[in-house]
Amino acid sequence: HNARARRHTGILRSCHAAETARRRLRFHARHPRHRRPRRSLARHDTTVCMCSAAAAVLSVATTSAPRLSRRVAVIGGGSAGVVTARFLKRAGHDATIFEAGSTVGGVWADNPTNDVVYRGLHTNLPTVVMQSPDLDFASSVPSYITKEMLGQYIEAYGREFGLLQLATFGATVTRVAPAASEGAPRWTVEWTVDDVAHSDVFDAVVVATGHYNKPYMPSLPGEENWLAGDAARRITHSLHYDDPDDFRGQSVLVVGGRSSGVDIARMLYGVADWVYVLEKKCTSATTHAAEAVTHVPLGTRLCRNGRLAAPRAGGGGGEEERAETAR
Repeated sequence: HNARARRHTGILRSCHAAETARRRLRFHARHPRHRRPRRSLARHDTTVCMCSAAAAVLSVATTSAPRLSRRVAVIGGGSAGVVTARFLKRAGHDATIFEAGSTVGGVWADNPTNDVVYRGLHTNLPTVVMQSPDLDFASSVPSYITKEMLGQYIEAYGREFGLLQLATFGATVTRVAPAASEGAPRWTVEWTVDDVAHSDVFDAVVVATGHYNKPYMPSLPGEENWLAGDAARRITHSLHYDDPDDFRGQSVLVVGGRSSGVDIARMLYGVADWVYVLEKKCTSATTHAAEAVTHVPLGTRLCRNGRLAAPRAGGGGGEEERAETAR
């Protein structure tokens, strides 16, 4: 501790001495008459050397070194892509955004190439949490906004920080591979626009395509027998959900109790005949009759007769009939 304290004290003293020396030099440059006669360095060589070294350290610390500009490909023009491109640009790099759609915004754009946001969706985070520190949402929008409002904000962000001119719209990236080059590794990026192939070489690549391109369809216990029991039954991923009226008068099992699952279950309330929500946190079937909803735990099975069954305690595999399920 004492050694560290001495080192820190020495640094502070050196910096103070360097600053004092710099001020004296500026003063004497402006007022030549006040220059003192040159002293012998015999007694002051240590002090002068320390001041010179400290001044050199200060010079290095306060003078930014030239920044090396890199060519960077940013694949995806959604929220992550435009923010990345903004700060790459601010750091002096040459960023190019490759966006398959006609504007920035990703899944929140007006006409996205991957339409995963269902009609009626409202964000589950307030605008004060989502917005950039230096670009507020319009004061007229509510705290929890629609897909269209969020898409408009991302596009406004792109305009505000000069990112739209960095983008190649309608671009589908087909391949990214190491480029043959000496020195630092580089990357060949290939893409198509209107079926015309293009390629270029970049120093770095940022993949900002999100994770909503392909739906994950887990296998449900008993689903094959359940589907075989009635040709009208179907399993639909939330990617393809858009309107609760498609399920009017039906009993629906919603698999998943996170944001989308809860949101869709809420939209089905009053439209579907009954809603079942299968979620991890549920330990036993719990019914809320007033809301026409039943929460069921993991391990609940689909039965051929159209009913739900839960394993007996201990996982013995016995079945207990619960209720009709989705059609």
